[in-house]
Amino acid sequence: MGVHELGMLEPYNISLYPGTGTVDGKRGDHILIAPAYNVQREDIDLIVTTTARVIATYFAQSICNA
Repeated sequence: MGVHELGMLEPYNISLYPGTGTVDGKRGDHILIAPAYNVQREDIDLIVTTTARVIATYFAQSICNA
């Protein structure tokens, strides 16, 4: 399961669009976050907090499963 799939699950419910090849076209990963243009500060805080939780959980699970 990747970051995107984890983010789509409860309790996160966030779509983090995955991408690869940001360093040289082959290496490197990124996610795209695209809120509405009229996003409010509170929404940004929630998006950032949730994204950080998803990433932290993903890598914590990856380490445990290695």
